[in-house]
Amino acid sequence: MPDEPAILLENVSFAYPPVLPDGAPVRVLDGLHLAVRPGEFIGLIGPNGAGKTTLLLIMAGLAPRLTKGRLSGTVRVQGRAGMVFQETDSQLFSATVEAEIAWGMENLGLPVAEIERRLDWALEAMDIAALREAVPGMLSGGQQKRVALAAALAMHPDVLLLDEPTSGLDPIGQDDVLAALADLRRAHPMTVIMAENEAEAIVACAERALVLHEGRITRDAPPRDLFREIAYLDSIGAPIPPAARLADMLRGRGRAADFLTLDEASQALK
Repeated sequence: MPDEPAILLENVSFAYPPVLPDGAPVRVLDGLHLAVRPGEFIGLIGPNGAGKTTLLLIMAGLAPRLTKGRLSGTVRVQGRAGMVFQETDSQLFSATVEAEIAWGMENLGLPVAEIERRLDWALEAMDIAALREAVPGMLSGGQQKRVALAAALAMHPDVLLLDEPTSGLDPIGQDDVLAALADLRRAHPMTVIMAENEAEAIVACAERALVLHEGRITRDAPPRDLFREIAYLDSIGAPIPPAARLADMLRGRGRAADFLTLDEASQALK
């Protein structure tokens, strides 16, 4: 049905097994509720250890199946979900970029002609056609991120789950990955959930930002509204864009300031 959420979580709790034999389970999520509309781009932030990766693994159907632990509540994801992990070098295992992208499609049992068509599309879409025969383990961090994204996108997921896709990249590499994501969504709309510690990435891509803290979603707002709550975000150790922090300082001094990016700040302060 058209009004059905792409992702629906109701009263979801999750705990990992005890660290010590006689210890208590490690509770990560606690009665979490979330509904995501088809085609939304959601940015997920929170302090380290808040459970962002665990939440993505649950949406992908990988927790607790591969992670162990106990999951309760209702989890519904419409269609196929693809996930790109934070450490992409551990996700890539094939001898060539071409083989890496084709592997998932081969496991779906797609016809050879369709695999070749999607492979060519993914290579072009992520601007890595020149790396077709390269060894993934020998690529730069930014190139590996693009290969992992291409491998996920080639399977045409309805939902794309990204765990810190810009982590470990220099500013140019971060911009390249975010630009590629924006281009892909314009050409092929899909639902995206992106967990990030780089707040600027949330501002650049997300239309809705969530804060995960102490096992629950404590804020749910457009990035422009969320990143005005500087005191709250600081109190829990969540990331804040530098430009948003500057705007907050200026507002504290009675100046009108409502910018989130350095470009906006430059224009406003002229």
